[in-house]
Amino acid sequence: MNRFQSKSVNSITHFFIYALTFLLIWEWLRPIPVITSTGQIEIFVWFTFFSAALIYLRIPAYITGPAIFIGSIFCLHIIFFEGSFLSWEGGIATFQTFLTELAVNTALIFSGNFAGLTDLFRTFLLFMLLAIICYLLYFWVLYTRKVFFFLLCTIVYITVLDTFTLVDASQAIVRIVVIGFFMLTLLHMLKVQDEERAIGRRKGAFISPAWMYTLITVVSIAVLAGFIAPKPEPQWSDPVPAMMTMVGGESFGSNSSGTIRRIGYGENDERLGGGFIQDDGVVFQAEIDRETYWRGESKDQYTGQGWVSEGDFTSFDSAAGELENYRMFEEEAGLEEGQVSIEMAEDANFELLFYPGQLQGIEAAEGTAGGEAAAQEEMQFYADEAAGRFRAEAQEEDVFFESYELTFEDTAFPIESLRNTEAADPERITEQYLQLPEELPERVVELAEEITKEHDNRYDKVVAVERYFSQNDFEYSTTDVPIPEEGEDYVDQFLFETQTGYCDNFSTSMAVMLRAVDIPVRWVKGFTSGEEVEELDNGNSIYEVANSNAHSWVEVYFPEVGWIPFEPTQGFTNYAEFEMASPELDMDDIESADTPDPEFPDHENSEVDDLLDEGAEDSGPVAGANDNNSGGFFTLKNVLISIPLTIFVMILHHYQNIIQNKFFLYRYRWFGRDDTFHRAYSRLLWILQNEGLPRAEGETLREYARRVDLAVGSQAMMKLTMTYERICYGGRSAEGTWKEGKKEWEEIVKTLNA
Repeated sequence: MNRFQSKSVNSITHFFIYALTFLLIWEWLRPIPVITSTGQIEIFVWFTFFSAALIYLRIPAYITGPAIFIGSIFCLHIIFFEGSFLSWEGGIATFQTFLTELAVNTALIFSGNFAGLTDLFRTFLLFMLLAIICYLLYFWVLYTRKVFFFLLCTIVYITVLDTFTLVDASQAIVRIVVIGFFMLTLLHMLKVQDEERAIGRRKGAFISPAWMYTLITVVSIAVLAGFIAPKPEPQWSDPVPAMMTMVGGESFGSNSSGTIRRIGYGENDERLGGGFIQDDGVVFQAEIDRETYWRGESKDQYTGQGWVSEGDFTSFDSAAGELENYRMFEEEAGLEEGQVSIEMAEDANFELLFYPGQLQGIEAAEGTAGGEAAAQEEMQFYADEAAGRFRAEAQEEDVFFESYELTFEDTAFPIESLRNTEAADPERITEQYLQLPEELPERVVELAEEITKEHDNRYDKVVAVERYFSQNDFEYSTTDVPIPEEGEDYVDQFLFETQTGYCDNFSTSMAVMLRAVDIPVRWVKGFTSGEEVEELDNGNSIYEVANSNAHSWVEVYFPEVGWIPFEPTQGFTNYAEFEMASPELDMDDIESADTPDPEFPDHENSEVDDLLDEGAEDSGPVAGANDNNSGGFFTLKNVLISIPLTIFVMILHHYQNIIQNKFFLYRYRWFGRDDTFHRAYSRLLWILQNEGLPRAEGETLREYARRVDLAVGSQAMMKLTMTYERICYGGRSAEGTWKEGKKEWEEIVKTLNA
């Protein structure tokens, strides 16, 4: 900064500029709930306002620091705890918990286990980052008066989020541009104020009404013109696919909303839609004797935009065998027991178990909890029996599984029995698995009734809906898949408008249509079988399951049988085994009998033979909804590394003049000679210009030296100038000059650094 300019930052102009700076920070916080699972964003906004106010009022550091820390603890209490903060069970307990978390997470950081950091500690780090940003922007904007780079970063940040995520920045970009206009104008007004005071025309701070009226008029006209002016369609193709291909080396497409995700298993399905790029990163390897779905969980409530589930986890004894309340199949289904051994990939980091069929028992489980190794004996297992989710804790920390062995049950489904069943659905099933939103468009219900009207049993109705997609030109695609607009139904858009999508579109549409005709169904997600990479001598095979195998399907309830998987997605194989009863024929009439071949359900979609291998193998695109585990540049580790690096660079930039002055001070102290006196004097002129004391046009060296001496409170500059003039203009020898002038040269530089 120009340290000899006015340093007062208490005028009304400075207040308005800093208030606008706070609004820009707010724009950085607005998208966080959309792109992360962070809630209660208003708490972060109020904390930022509190930190900014303390810094602007220039409260002493010994008060500001503790106040910000206490404020962060108070906010952590609101987010993670209950009760009054002023009570013993409130604030003191929160502080004690924080100290414990601090010790644990510090150890995790030094061990390199950034993924194991707890939510409370990550939130605390975010609070500290916000306070640091407020402090840096205070000096950046009000002292250096350089805001363009921050404005540019804000625009880039918002536009990137608008392009690659669900964030809609159409209004945010307008707000940022308006704020930027006002900030740049007010900063220029500060410069005018300094010049007015320097020539004595005005003494105090002021805001020119003419300036403000002109600014408001220009900004209003610009915004209004932007809203009402005709906007042409894009004149070139979407550059995002090409950009991502260059960065990631993969080819993919984008959806109409500009949102692109990487394929993989994710837990948040509240808003489905949008294209994705492929990711062949391995999730786990499994040793098993059959191809099968790898089930992660099911969800039962369709919102019109996606799926949610309100199940609760309850503890169970993994060594006790069968889970008491979790039943995939009924006992009458004729179950067959199987075994599977699963080895997770090193960077998989999953808290859920993935399993085939009906889970019966868990053995030899190993994983990590809080950065420490955990064996099964230390684990307490939990089940969400409604959704079929299973996880574990060890020492009150979530377990990330590394390997485990499972016992499961599976069965074959006789088609005739499914067709002939007349038993009623249990009440608990109908209450939970027939839900539909009230806003569901009526034409979805009408279509479901039209598809199933010719069939009189549940099995044939389900198969009719399953086959509807392959018989009516629906296309499987992972690109150009739109996200429904606000108020638009996800299934309605797919069935009647786009007819293009991947597994989430097909499976959700089938589930909703079956519910519309009173058939209980749930939406299931996990992985397809994966690629068979090795056949073992014991009859098992090793299957390699990758992120690209992430998939969703449906399970339909049949009384006295249980939940049966069905596969509506184009080109994917249903791993469930269906049995057709053999007809009993009189052997004497076999030759004369003119009977057609029995009709087997075509679960492999013969009309799309070119896609048949895609369901279980990774030889083609495999559908997946979300991926919260894929790598990328914006990982927690990279963010934690970049924060101190960014702060270091900003501090380095802030003190660049002092660092440069120190460098030249020691350089001429150690290497200065008589023949370098004129270069040292020229360097001193350059340093003074950087420090806000440039030589004015037409000003003689002696006039300039007198002004510098007045500013720094010495006579050193005049002595150096007279010596310089005697050498350059008087013909004096330079011998001994540096020894005489070294003290004065260093005195000026040290004064500038003080």
